[in-house]
Amino acid sequence: YERRGGEVLVTEAGRVAAHFYVGHRSVAAWRTELRAESGPMDVLQAFAHSDEFIQLAVRADERVEVARLAERVPVPVRDLADSPAAKAAVLVQAYVARLNLPGFALAADLAYVAAAAGRIFRALFELSKARGWARAAKESLAWARMVDRRTWAAESPLRQLGKACPPELLRSVERSPMAWARLADLNPAELAELLGAPRAGPLLHKLVHTVPRLGLRAHVQPLTRSLVRVSLRVTPDFLWNDAAHGVAERFWVCVEDASGAQLVHAEPLVISKAHATEEHVVEFACTLADPLPPQYFVVVMSDRWVGADTRLAVSFRHLRLPERAPPPTALRDMQPMRDDDIERLLGVPQELNAVQTQAFHALWGSDDSVLLAAAPGAGKTRAADLALLRFLGAEAERARAEGEDFVRRRAVYVAPFAALVRARAADWRRRLGALHGGTRFAVVSGGSDASADLRRMEDAHVILATPTAWDRLSRRWRQRQRHAVRDIGLFIADEIHWIGGAGLGAAADDVAAAGPSGTGDDAGADSVGDRLAAAYEAVVSRTRYMAAQLERPIRVVALAVPLANAKDVAAWIGATQVFNFHPAVRPVPLEIKIQASGVMHFASRMAALVGPTYRAVCESPQAAIVFVATRRQCRSLAAELLTRASADGLPDRFMPQEAAQMPVGVKDAALREFLAKGVGYYHDAMAPGDRKAVADMFAKGLLRVLVASREACWALDSVVAHTVVIMGAERFVGREHR
Repeated sequence: YERRGGEVLVTEAGRVAAHFYVGHRSVAAWRTELRAESGPMDVLQAFAHSDEFIQLAVRADERVEVARLAERVPVPVRDLADSPAAKAAVLVQAYVARLNLPGFALAADLAYVAAAAGRIFRALFELSKARGWARAAKESLAWARMVDRRTWAAESPLRQLGKACPPELLRSVERSPMAWARLADLNPAELAELLGAPRAGPLLHKLVHTVPRLGLRAHVQPLTRSLVRVSLRVTPDFLWNDAAHGVAERFWVCVEDASGAQLVHAEPLVISKAHATEEHVVEFACTLADPLPPQYFVVVMSDRWVGADTRLAVSFRHLRLPERAPPPTALRDMQPMRDDDIERLLGVPQELNAVQTQAFHALWGSDDSVLLAAAPGAGKTRAADLALLRFLGAEAERARAEGEDFVRRRAVYVAPFAALVRARAADWRRRLGALHGGTRFAVVSGGSDASADLRRMEDAHVILATPTAWDRLSRRWRQRQRHAVRDIGLFIADEIHWIGGAGLGAAADDVAAAGPSGTGDDAGADSVGDRLAAAYEAVVSRTRYMAAQLERPIRVVALAVPLANAKDVAAWIGATQVFNFHPAVRPVPLEIKIQASGVMHFASRMAALVGPTYRAVCESPQAAIVFVATRRQCRSLAAELLTRASADGLPDRFMPQEAAQMPVGVKDAALREFLAKGVGYYHDAMAPGDRKAVADMFAKGLLRVLVASREACWALDSVVAHTVVIMGAERFVGREHR
């Protein structure tokens, strides 16, 4: 119960209990019995004290048999022999050991305990995993697998193959002194020689390689002094058998600390039959303790197979952590510059906020390179206008003094997405196109026809491009016909934080979207992740290299969100003026609410988040935007919101106060129905006219709710909303199967 908000929130223990149909008394018993250092005996005791077995009484005629079974099972039982907990602990071990029990009543109790054992042990695993208990989680999962397979961890994993493994071959393998992990490294002839059975070598080789085995390689990259990014490459090294493996195998990727007591990270990994021979990449972030531990352990555990775990030690001995980040730039209490002062200095009407005012003298009063890192919406692009206007004014003054053409040196603007480039070009043409007798802007695509781009560049004062497009044009900057590439004096790098890629698990996926202009062509659009980061890093480094080789100063103005390593980025671009404001510094205060969901299945999790999304949209006093992961979700969520509004008896809940006039030319019939109800959706697969109509209606306040796909955030950069709902931060990358 959350006292301040008066809300009843689901705890992790409650979620586990609901998912596995476990009562609250069982969870209370586990809270007492289960600990971080729990071993096999402790986990078994926690299982036996579950409320499901409270009625499992030991009958008078069963006491001798239960005591005899307690002596035969491998794990000792701590409870009294005539207690229900002792009987449950003995029977679950008898089930795993395949012991024959006398009497119908005892056999019935065994069936009851066996039916509940897998569910309860997996509930213990989920609860231990949520609490970060590495050893307890491993032991709980081990018990669950042993119950499912009816195989002890000390026995040969070949027992799980059933009739596929001949009994005499199984006995020979278990009598062999060689460890199970070594058998997979032997060829059929060596296996036959080991067992003394020449004909059994090929069959044993096939059976050994049927048990799942994985190869692991890990690459660690420090992000901050307390956070590292781990790129784990998993290579399946077993033969797929439909009878043994089905359609997919599930594994758990766990990261343990150096002592093996704390679970730092855990996530599932599913390997399907179609991709059983391919390498799988798992990327995640892990926290680091202070002082730096010597190593972490990556353990990949099979969800079903006994004896199919793989362990890899990741050493931090040679890991170089970044320096401690300096504190963010403090926002000074400065008097904002008045409109008349700005218009007198710049020649165009422009109002500066607190962030822009503090960076004004660095951008307008000098030619030094500048790094401006501030939260989205803080006015970074308008701050870049100051540097551009200073550069254009200086070039115009030079042209008048020397009697030369205005176009000698050019300014280059680079942004990661084509939608941003087009939007910036349209904005600058509208506001700055009439300066100095006419300022010309050229958007280059970097396509196969480089000569057309070069011709446009020769007649332009400002060149706008994506990193990939500018990389293709500037790669051969020494060529004579590419003097327009060499003659640049200002380089504006917008959204430069994308040199780090798109984040975890977002490599090489094209998210560039056509803007509201609806042209539909995304020439020069970049792919997110490694390719975008490599291209962006290359063009910025090449710009500084050109300045050093040509001995001409090129001013670099970099814009980014608040950075943890702003000092390193500033040194890389040669910036002497650094403004790295705190993320909370923004003109409009931002309130963040997080609604967590523990549902692993994507479709089920999205369905569970529809309710919180609907409540957030209804509670918003003004328009709201909901971002979803896929295009299919756009229409389905819009329909679900209207359905819930109708179920509440308010079918016109999202209708604007003014009657919305339907734009002419909307092709999608379903979209027209949604727009009439005040709800629209937007994604880059829509017709250009439909996209433009939806964006215009939302900008005019004729739509209350806009459901947009993930990649549309770059095309809707000029749209303002009071409430923004990000419905899930995960997406599926098809080419990487994750």
